[in-house]
Amino acid sequence: MRQSRLPERQTEDALPSDSEQSVQGKSNKKWLKGLITLLVFLGIGALVISHFYDHQVNFLVMGIEGTRTDTLIFVSVDTKDNTVKALSIPRDTYYPTEGKNGAGQKKINAVYGFKEIGGPEGVVNTVENLLGVSIDHYVAVDYDAVAAIVDLVGGVEVDVPYRMKYDDPYATPPLHIDFEPGVQVITGEHAIEYLRFRKSNDGTIREGDVQRIGRQQAFILSASKSLVTPKLPYIVYRALSYVDTDVSASEAVLIGLGMLNFDQENMVMTTLPMDSIGTGSDGLSYFFYDEAGTEALMSEWFK
Repeated sequence: MRQSRLPERQTEDALPSDSEQSVQGKSNKKWLKGLITLLVFLGIGALVISHFYDHQVNFLVMGIEGTRTDTLIFVSVDTKDNTVKALSIPRDTYYPTEGKNGAGQKKINAVYGFKEIGGPEGVVNTVENLLGVSIDHYVAVDYDAVAAIVDLVGGVEVDVPYRMKYDDPYATPPLHIDFEPGVQVITGEHAIEYLRFRKSNDGTIREGDVQRIGRQQAFILSASKSLVTPKLPYIVYRALSYVDTDVSASEAVLIGLGMLNFDQENMVMTTLPMDSIGTGSDGLSYFFYDEAGTEALMSEWFK
């Protein structure tokens, strides 16, 4: 005999009594009250941390491409006055390393690939010597990490200055860039293409490292608008899973909470002071930095 799919009808004895309903209602109210109290506590805690967590921390952000650093940015975050200072270091910066005399090995971007003295720690030591300041933490990202973080913040608005059309199937990863000029929001995969663009297929546009840095800085400034929301600590925490870093999750969240009052006007971005651009003994192009200008800038930033 086919069984009915309808639920069995409850008898009067199976229904909860008025007293049981009252107890259940009180339990629900108690649970809801506890949840509200917890949320208020967390909210107040976040506000307290954002106002009283006074901490200055220096980072070195390095974009990795193979065995070299394609991007180097020194970042100083001060949660006391909610300021961010960022200094881009051109990858072609002349900074010779003892015993390394091969072609291109006098460029700062080669340090990462040096055995024993390279890696993230080697790059940190090099930049500390270059700038004359201490670096607390490093954050190393590859193309996949940048794409994931851009998607995490919901995309970044950019103003493409001209038609960007370039193809290089032999690049790692292959490049197929095609942007129309104008303001647009780009997501992770396209953000990588935008940041890697240096020249057009027809040769009418050729950018040097300094010009590319300017576009990177504009991109970061635009991304900061999407970052500074109540979700900032969560975004910072999630971003840790995409990068190689020595920053702990707890410190990252504290810094994120401490920067909730950040105003984009308090962000300063500049490039390593330049002395000249010329050719090295290996015949390659180098960015020769201004040592006196660099020392003066660091003294101004860290009086």
